[in-house]
Amino acid sequence: MRWIVALSLFAVCTAPLVAQEVVLHAGTSEILVDVVVHDKHGHPVHGLRQSDFQVFEDNAAQTVTSWREMRGGVSPEQAEPAAGEVFVQANKSENSSLHLSRQVRLVSLVFDKLSDTGRKLARIGALDFLKRDAGPNVYYAVFFVDRYFKVIQTYTNNMELLRAAVQRATSGTRSVPNTDDGGLEVLAQQTAAAVGTAESLSNSGQGQPSVNGAALAAEQANEFTDNMLQLSDQLNRTDLGQVSIFSLWAIIKQLERLPGRKSVLYFSEGYTMPNDLWMQFASLISAANRANVTVYAVDARGLISTSDTSLAQQVLSKGLAMSNHMTRSRNGGSAVGDFRAGDYELDSLRANGQMVLRELAESTGGELIANVNDLRPQLEHLSEDFNTWYELTYKTTNPDYDGRFRAIGVALAGHPAYTVQARSGYFALPPMEGQFVFPYEVPLLRALSQQPLPRNLDFSAGIIPFRHLSNGMLQSSLVFDLPLKPVEFTRDEKSGQYITHLSVLSLVKDERGNVVAKLSRDVALGEAKEQLEAFRKGRFIVTLPVDLPPGRYTVESVAADQRGGRFGAHRASFFAQARRAGPELSGLALLRRVEDPAKEPDPRDPLQIAAGRVVPTLSTHVPLGKNTLLSVFFKLYPDSASKEPPRLVVDLMREGKIVSRSIPALPASDDIGEIPYLANLPIGPLQPGQYEFRATLLQGNAADQKTIAVTLE
Repeated sequence: MRWIVALSLFAVCTAPLVAQEVVLHAGTSEILVDVVVHDKHGHPVHGLRQSDFQVFEDNAAQTVTSWREMRGGVSPEQAEPAAGEVFVQANKSENSSLHLSRQVRLVSLVFDKLSDTGRKLARIGALDFLKRDAGPNVYYAVFFVDRYFKVIQTYTNNMELLRAAVQRATSGTRSVPNTDDGGLEVLAQQTAAAVGTAESLSNSGQGQPSVNGAALAAEQANEFTDNMLQLSDQLNRTDLGQVSIFSLWAIIKQLERLPGRKSVLYFSEGYTMPNDLWMQFASLISAANRANVTVYAVDARGLISTSDTSLAQQVLSKGLAMSNHMTRSRNGGSAVGDFRAGDYELDSLRANGQMVLRELAESTGGELIANVNDLRPQLEHLSEDFNTWYELTYKTTNPDYDGRFRAIGVALAGHPAYTVQARSGYFALPPMEGQFVFPYEVPLLRALSQQPLPRNLDFSAGIIPFRHLSNGMLQSSLVFDLPLKPVEFTRDEKSGQYITHLSVLSLVKDERGNVVAKLSRDVALGEAKEQLEAFRKGRFIVTLPVDLPPGRYTVESVAADQRGGRFGAHRASFFAQARRAGPELSGLALLRRVEDPAKEPDPRDPLQIAAGRVVPTLSTHVPLGKNTLLSVFFKLYPDSASKEPPRLVVDLMREGKIVSRSIPALPASDDIGEIPYLANLPIGPLQPGQYEFRATLLQGNAADQKTIAVTLE
């Protein structure tokens, strides 16, 4: 399948540091661009030839290698049915045929957090659009976003099912059939027998494929629900961005592997884009363009009397007020507040919810419908764009995955009255199956490819195992722990803060080299000069819940001090053991701190306990002091089949000899059968040196034991 690439308005780039010399090369560099051309009256233009188009990448002319005009999913030369043309009858309940000479069109209807008025407006418009845009090779799916991403109807051309799905998505009822994770699993099971269709379709650019039309909707339901189930699980676990961004990304990620005209009709009431989510938003647009997915945004608020710029002005005013407070404050104000002031000023640029929708649509080659109380005329116009377009393919002259933004321009020679609607650029990002890739990660991936690995920045990364789940998976936590002491801080003249810029990445790979989990962050940290010394004694710690099947894994990790221009990377092995009979202990971790309980704790995060969220540290060095405690966190999993009560023995050992022992009383197991435990051992009187903390869980004749080495200094 050809490489379908992304295009975006944002000229954001990640410049590689001097120490990096490895170049990541693309496996193929053929880029497909959908282009819509309108005349001065806004009507689609037909009959243009390849010689009429000029394509540029970063202002460099590119050679167009293929071209065709598409009308209703078919080239004009194929518009009339040829003698003996093949039709495949789809499922009789769908009352449609699959037209093999036509290109499949996939349209995703997404309804994102709508008010009562917005739901009504979107429902009327979507139902009318379905009535007007039905066709032999057009398949629709319906998605719903509130706090979570929900699949209501997988891709089908059954209009009865689609109308019912739109009704459910706009009903305001959250408990709709097949919209939670359990519903997705049921859908995947129900359609598990259909295989082969999507793979055949992916080769549709090379001759006429043999397609089982009856299986198309069923297989897409199977593949899309299964993969989106996994992606939606990833959405709910990550705090990298809001659910709107990653819900769209989950859809786009699955569409990337399929050919055809792929569009998202996105009903929203606009959303603000905080500065710290802007890179994720830009990467979403890039992913859409790489997958050749066009987003058409619909502001479902209808005709609004107030401008979104008022909110933008409020955000800007907040930032200016904070900046003024910083100027008046003798000590420079609150460290966190000071650093946030600049963010407010940037946030104000993206607090206009309608502008963000316009950015999303126009950057992917679509358009925005807004400020109307009747969506139907505008949606009818969109139907023309959905059915009439040109496909241009060119081979980029720069095949390297360098993470930089590459602007694409499409021009018409000799047609000044025509307007061109196309995608605007893409980030040259390496593919990573099942994972999102951000531009800032490209230098980190390069560092991991160096031989030998860079060792200029010290950190720790690893996996802490917890309990076995009912499905046999091992619940674990991936931890990245970077001390701030060696990190370079530079003074920001505007805020007076001392700031640093850190990028970290951990990849968990199975025995076949597949990435099964990814932890990634790109953050700026800042402190006032007075608090800088204390701040640098801290650690930058990031954790990610990970469920792993039994087996051997490799954890590849890298950190970058962007201000200091230094990298550090290492690889480590981890073996996920299978469930065994008897009581079990989790891995042991030294405690850094316990944060306040979350308003909505993630039940899949093993570091979430009733008292709050545990933040572990992978550092095993503990300073001695008069009242110092050695604090170790772990969990106990008594054997529910045993009638004997569990007993815990905690030992601190040195050179094989027990220095101290305690046998604490244990509370009862919680409702999922585990006992979170924090051991606090007084170590003030002890001498510096190497010690071993050992925990032993006994129950009847069975036992489990874990140890961790510590250095007291």
